[in-house]
Amino acid sequence: MTKVGGQALADGVLMRTDRAWAIARADGSVEVGRAAPPGRLGRVPGLRILIGVARALRLAFGRRGRTRRLDRRLLVVVLGLESVLVAVGLLLPGVGPQAGVWAVVVPWVLTLAVLRLATPRALWRYHGAEHKAVAAHEHGVPMDDTASVLRCSRVHDRCGTNLVFLMLLFGVLFADVPGVVQVPAFLGSLAVSAELVGAAASRPRARRSRLLLVGGRLVQRLVTTAEPTPAEQAVACRALAACVAEHDRLTAVPIPVAA
Repeated sequence: MTKVGGQALADGVLMRTDRAWAIARADGSVEVGRAAPPGRLGRVPGLRILIGVARALRLAFGRRGRTRRLDRRLLVVVLGLESVLVAVGLLLPGVGPQAGVWAVVVPWVLTLAVLRLATPRALWRYHGAEHKAVAAHEHGVPMDDTASVLRCSRVHDRCGTNLVFLMLLFGVLFADVPGVVQVPAFLGSLAVSAELVGAAASRPRARRSRLLLVGGRLVQRLVTTAEPTPAEQAVACRALAACVAEHDRLTAVPIPVAA
């Protein structure tokens, strides 16, 4: 089965494989394309996550048109909010002995709260629709059966929320380390978190996996996803179906023609 991942947009869903991508939007448009090969750096733990996120953002926010401008405004809001909250976190270390921990936890909690309140509600529903479509694909549910796809879970073990939650835990662990090692500690924790989430997602029924993912799954359920409407779910299904079709086209082995 083709492994598919996705990303919610302000008015649609991006789906991608290692060879192809597709974007479906609420206006009915669908775009497909070839995914760039990962290269050597794309195989390095930690760096491959950053490269994957950067490529997804470029696909989602680098297009042209009215809906693309909406996505770009959303990206500017997110980056601006994160910058402000990081600045707030930097001001906290003088508050008390536990301020290093608060400097990590407070910006993280505020970011989630403000993002949920300040961004379009459809974004979180499309995030849920993306998860449901991927889960349905993994269980062999046809993408044209929207009602059945809607019954799938909107909480997914490979969601980036799980990675972000583990990064929070590592951030708390390294809250009081000297500034000179903050960047290496961040990259190291990113690599470890990514590998842990990948391993847990591959063995979802194992007790250790459930324990490792419980925080991220809870945040997904309460904050970062919402139940989509049938129309929004249909958008995610179109994106996934188009992505898989493009992936299959690109990876098809040509049949030799007899002389």
